[in-house]
Amino acid sequence: MSVSPMSWDPALDAVVAAPKQHKVLFENDRLRVLEVTLEPNEEEPTHHHRWPSVFVFDQLKPPVVDLTPEGVRLPPTRDVLAALEGWDGKGCLVVNMAPQPAGRVLNESDVAVHGIRIEMKTSA
Repeated sequence: MSVSPMSWDPALDAVVAAPKQHKVLFENDRLRVLEVTLEPNEEEPTHHHRWPSVFVFDQLKPPVVDLTPEGVRLPPTRDVLAALEGWDGKGCLVVNMAPQPAGRVLNESDVAVHGIRIEMKTSA
């Protein structure tokens, strides 16, 4: 049995738990648009994204690492990391994202990660 993202701890919502990296640009009852920034060698606090989203990166360079809340490195097969492997670095990288349970990202590159995340609020 899977746990609904709607039951995830509201204190770990990205905007609440990692406000330095997640700035709300727009929000209504259907959408939330976030500007996401992660400086070189910066690690986000543990947080989640309960809604599916489209993430448009205008700046991103590997290595970027997904971590569990406990700090264990995850394999580079998740949404952004898998898309990054096939990106030629030109234009924007657009990634369709499923809801993401609690975790964190470490930017090990010498370039800031920057993008706009458009979250589609659902009750699922």
